Amino acid sequence: MEYSKNRWQALGFLTMGAFLSPLDYFIVNIALPEIRSDFNATNAALQLVIAAYGLTYAALVVCGGRFGDIFGRKKMFITGLYLFMIASAGCAFSPGINFLIGFRILQGIGAAMLAPQALANIRIIFPAKEQIKAIGVFGSVFGFAAILGQLLGGILLKLKLFGFTWQSVFLINIPVAAVCIIGVSKVLQETKSEKRANIDFIGVLLIITSLLCIIYPLIEGNNTGWPIWIFIIIALGSLLLYIFIIYESRLEFLGKTPLIYTSLLKNKAFSKGLCIILIYNFTAGLFICYPYYLQKYLLWTPLNTGLAILPYGIGFFVAPLISTKIRISSHNLTKAGLFLLMGGTLIAACLFYQNEKPDIKVHLALLMAGVGHGTVMPAMLKNVMANIGDNEEGQASGIVSTSIQIGSVLGGAIIGSVFFSMAERVGASSAIAGAIATIGIFQIMALIISFNNSKK
Repeated sequence: MEYSKNRWQALGFLTMGAFLSPLDYFIVNIALPEIRSDFNATNAALQLVIAAYGLTYAALVVCGGRFGDIFGRKKMFITGLYLFMIASAGCAFSPGINFLIGFRILQGIGAAMLAPQALANIRIIFPAKEQIKAIGVFGSVFGFAAILGQLLGGILLKLKLFGFTWQSVFLINIPVAAVCIIGVSKVLQETKSEKRANIDFIGVLLIITSLLCIIYPLIEGNNTGWPIWIFIIIALGSLLLYIFIIYESRLEFLGKTPLIYTSLLKNKAFSKGLCIILIYNFTAGLFICYPYYLQKYLLWTPLNTGLAILPYGIGFFVAPLISTKIRISSHNLTKAGLFLLMGGTLIAACLFYQNEKPDIKVHLALLMAGVGHGTVMPAMLKNVMANIGDNEEGQASGIVSTSIQIGSVLGGAIIGSVFFSMAERVGASSAIAGAIATIGIFQIMALIISFNNSKK
């Protein structure tokens, strides 16, 4: 196979486009107190500003991978960028919180179309010996987004350019997307699956409904006092998710085209890897609670808040670039990363129980956790994408992206609920400690799965 001479340039623009998705997550968290003030929004509404984006992304990203396989990965990448750009403008000029949530859903659709094309293209345009390095660069983008999202959000809110406050965190997406569209159009070749397939619309409806029934009640539960209907809807969502898996398996058995090929999930290494990816992305809850805690309860400025989260982002950014050069197995790298992530979060939680204000010890603990997160990401991407057929890149990368987003949304819902419920009952300092400790406990679960996953 002849590989593109412009593949490293193409990677630059692919990662730039993929960068928009995590950037938007991190940068919006800094703006939540300003959004709350402007719209007099409830805690549940603020969680929905984050979750509406993540939930839509999680539900549709596997569809985005399938669309890329069918219609062309370059075409879907550019289409997703256009939609993301339009939705960002809509978010910035929303007249109310419900409009903002609606445009966040549209952003999620755009992100779901573009994100899986990046990882799928890496598998196609790079030879095997260069893929590890390319995945390392791709993985570092998420850490860089964590750094830039916090800092840029704080700077934009402080500068108030042209009179904009929280609106500027959405407007910044527009020039980035425009540059990426121009670059990808010039240097990336079109690719698609050799197999002709249709879209499984019933599968799309089932997965959207099931995830909505599971995640939305987790957000509303604390606001409504956890009535019995919350648990009934969560149980219904779990049942629908089971029906979705059965339905997809049946379609594949009949030789039709399912939304996801459940045969991929029968690969134990792949499915266990997805579980680890889902759990370690519960760290997304930290980026909702911690900035809100610093600004709402400690009265820190957005810029100082961004600087406080910087240690985690630095570790998240640097670790993928370094870890891919270490000559040990990706399974061992995964264990090491999860151990650091677990240790960093649990240490930070203990420190917050002792002192309500973050100090140098907290910053070092968050740096440790960030290094762990950044180490896990490329190692797990390598593990789960191994032994995937040439016509299944979009499908597999879509499933991986779905796990990342479901983990982020579930983490935001669960960790956010822990934080907001504890803040009302036992105080903000204990609440942030409890929320971060919950993240660490989940990482213990991921570490156990990782040890089991590496057994022959």
